[in-house]
Amino acid sequence: MELQQSPLYKKYIKTLRWTVADLDGVTIFIRNIPFLGVMAKIQRPELLPYIPKLIPFLQTHLVRRVAVEPTINTRDDTYETYVRSLSKFFIIHKEPFLPTKTICVDLTLPEKKIFDRMAEAKRRGVRKAIKHGVIVKESSSIKDLVQIKNKSAGAFGGITTYGIDKLWNLFYPDHATILLAYHQDRIVGGVLLLFHNHTAHYWIAGATKKGKKLFAPTLLVWEALKTAKTRGSTWFDFVGVYDERTPKQFTSWKGFTKFKEGFGGKEMYYPVLSTT
Repeated sequence: MELQQSPLYKKYIKTLRWTVADLDGVTIFIRNIPFLGVMAKIQRPELLPYIPKLIPFLQTHLVRRVAVEPTINTRDDTYETYVRSLSKFFIIHKEPFLPTKTICVDLTLPEKKIFDRMAEAKRRGVRKAIKHGVIVKESSSIKDLVQIKNKSAGAFGGITTYGIDKLWNLFYPDHATILLAYHQDRIVGGVLLLFHNHTAHYWIAGATKKGKKLFAPTLLVWEALKTAKTRGSTWFDFVGVYDERTPKQFTSWKGFTKFKEGFGGKEMYYPVLSTT
């Protein structure tokens, strides 16, 4: 089961004022969006809902616009056909809410093998961070993480961390942890990890300018990989990277995509519409 269909994630979405509905075991998020009307999001279900049932179900909820984001195992042609059928009755929201490409690291390998698969620059970055005296510790302080993320995101920091405290309260302690990087007793970086279905999700990360100079983000990922492996995860999902199939979307992601590519993971693609 994908994280978006998990019970905890559903509770989190409810806190953001979405209605959570169920159709034959598939969760559908519904909300009235100003100027757009009622929207439905169908995100990463194991099976796409049966069209003849879905159409009247959405019409009952007065839905005008639909976003469909299938799992990684959905065939591209199946996705295209499915959306084409829905487009006869609803406006299709074509820009994805969830990343359409990610990078996943295999955590079933021995720790040394995981490290050796990282790019030389990343292995060197880990050593430099340690040499500079950067220390990474687990934490339960979502406030500290939010402050670091807001600093690193600049003027739009508050947008990137909106609702994160609510998510943390739902997932912690069994399904989430925070790693904070310290230098001379000051926090210079942090990462929020979510755990679901034997997968660790690299959900939120940030670092100060000093932290970046000290290679704190690189050390944080390495410690996150080890922490996830210790907690029984078999995959480490970086959650999202720039997707070259849709070159006009999320172009600002190119920078952190290059960073994530250095940790030896496998590129994973979700279906995208050919019209996007």
